[in-house]
Amino acid sequence: MGTLYGYARVSRDDQDLALQLDALHAAGVHPEHVVSDKLSGAKERPALDKLVASLSGGDSLVTWKVDRLGRNMGGLVHLVDDLRSRDVRLVILTLGLDTATPTGRMVLGIMASLAEFERSILLERTNAGIAAAKRRGVHTGRPHALTVHQRTEAARMIATGQSYGDVAAHFNVSRMCAWRSVQDKKVITGE
Repeated sequence: MGTLYGYARVSRDDQDLALQLDALHAAGVHPEHVVSDKLSGAKERPALDKLVASLSGGDSLVTWKVDRLGRNMGGLVHLVDDLRSRDVRLVILTLGLDTATPTGRMVLGIMASLAEFERSILLERTNAGIAAAKRRGVHTGRPHALTVHQRTEAARMIATGQSYGDVAAHFNVSRMCAWRSVQDKKVITGE
C-alpha cells in the first residue's frame, strides 16, 4: 500500500488553510505529507504540480474539495487520467469520493462538469457587466495614462502631422500609450 498525500489550497493570502488541514489529518494524511498553495485555482498550482509529479503506484492524493484541484474540467480530467494511468488514487473528502471505485470516477466527472459550468456562468456575467459599462461610456480596466484633455491634444497633434514619437515625448509616455490614446479618442468622438 502506498502513502497518503494531502493537498490544500486557498485563493488569497488572507484565507486560512486550517479547515482543510484538519480534514486531511482526520483522513489519515500525515502532516509531513501535506502540501498547499495560496493562489487562485485558475492559475498554476506549483505545490500540487510538484506533488502530482512525485506520486507513484499505490499512492493516494487526498483533497478537501474538488475545486481545490482546479475549476477547469479539461484540467481536472487530465489530472485524473494521469493519476489513474500511474495507479494513484484520488480521494475528495467532502464528496466521500474515491476514484478507486467506478462510482467515484463517475461522480468526479459530474462534479467537474458542474464546477466548469459555474465558472463559465461567472465569466459570462462578468463579461456582460463589462460590456454594459462600456456601452454606458464607463471606462473599465486600468486608468488612462492621459487625461481627456491630453488625449484630445494628442489627437490634434497627430492630425497636424506630428508623429506618435513626438506625441509620446511631449506627454512623457510610450509610443504605444500615445497611439492607444489617439485611438481611444477616435472611438469616443467617432472620427
